[in-house]
Amino acid sequence: MQFEKINSITQNFFNNSKVLNIDCIESGIINKTYLVKYLCNGEKYTYILQCLSDVFESYDLINTNHKLVTDHIKKKVRNSRINFNNQRWEVPSLIRCDSNNLFLLPFESYFWRAIIYIDDTFTLDTIKDKSIAYQTGIGLAKFHQYCSDLDYKKLENSIKNFHNTNYYLCKFKSIVKDYNFIKLEQNIKKRVQSLIFRLSNHIEYVIYILEYLKKKSINLSVIHGDPKLSNFLFDIKYEYVVSLVDLDTVSSGYLLTDMADCLRSICNLAGEDPNGMDNVCFDMNCCDYFLKGYFSIQNKNGDDCFEHLPEYIYLIIVELTIRFLCDFLQSDRYFRINYQTQNLYRAEVQFQLLTSFVSQIPILSNSLHKIGISSNPTFISDVQKIV
Repeated sequence: MQFEKINSITQNFFNNSKVLNIDCIESGIINKTYLVKYLCNGEKYTYILQCLSDVFESYDLINTNHKLVTDHIKKKVRNSRINFNNQRWEVPSLIRCDSNNLFLLPFESYFWRAIIYIDDTFTLDTIKDKSIAYQTGIGLAKFHQYCSDLDYKKLENSIKNFHNTNYYLCKFKSIVKDYNFIKLEQNIKKRVQSLIFRLSNHIEYVIYILEYLKKKSINLSVIHGDPKLSNFLFDIKYEYVVSLVDLDTVSSGYLLTDMADCLRSICNLAGEDPNGMDNVCFDMNCCDYFLKGYFSIQNKNGDDCFEHLPEYIYLIIVELTIRFLCDFLQSDRYFRINYQTQNLYRAEVQFQLLTSFVSQIPILSNSLHKIGISSNPTFISDVQKIV
């Protein structure tokens, strides 16, 4: 059934085409994504097909943002004097649908889009060695550099309140206040209530940190919004970053948010859905190599703000813990799941990562100091008192 459906969709995007093979890409937890190989006019091709989630404000908006960023980067790569050691950089451009000349195809109550496939690359869900951490830092810095002269005001947020930590805090408090815990099985209720209790130790301090950061002059820039490790494509031969994909969340924001979210992803060597909690920790060695890679690329934006990176890592891990937990309590409306308690487990994993990170903030401070960045000593002492 799936094969016939995707074959029909592919024929809408590419006239005279026939699907040869379909692979589901499991790393995404929002859209459903497929790698499709097809035959067209006697030639074999590959493309990325996505069934878009309903979490977005507007499908047209995410495609407009997507095209704005990819067109800008393609122009920079083609015309700019920026030369990163002659390493290639590719963009995941959208493909127009042959049947309607749009970047979007409505099909059986869902909306679909096609994206070019970038050859000779691989992806990872977890860091395999320090060199990958270093290259990931370079890759994110390149993306920021390519977008540094794109007017962030041209981008509109595709998800309302995305990375608005205050919003997630308010939502968390409201859900917990009104939630009927009696309906949960006893062991699950204990897990939920334990996590809520442990999170409560952080909530008020998060509010304080948000107010503190409001007073800082941190420049807005174009950011990716979701630079987790699986969104980086690596060159299959030389293992440097070739592209940063999944551009649905590109928006105006802080470079620190992207850096923090990327570090949250790559420094958890166990991954977001590990087989057990024993190996969940924030790996500072991985963090150190990422920072060396990122700061090896000069970026004209973001001056005088990197001292607050520890605060942003702390905030992004708390934020995602809350988001996973709230999604579980609201019957998994946002993140796709494979079993009933998966979002609860994801929240527990993030909280374990948070605990590990907080205990190691002085090490991060030393790493930043080595590259000439002084972190906030008050934050370091205050946040460690919580745990």
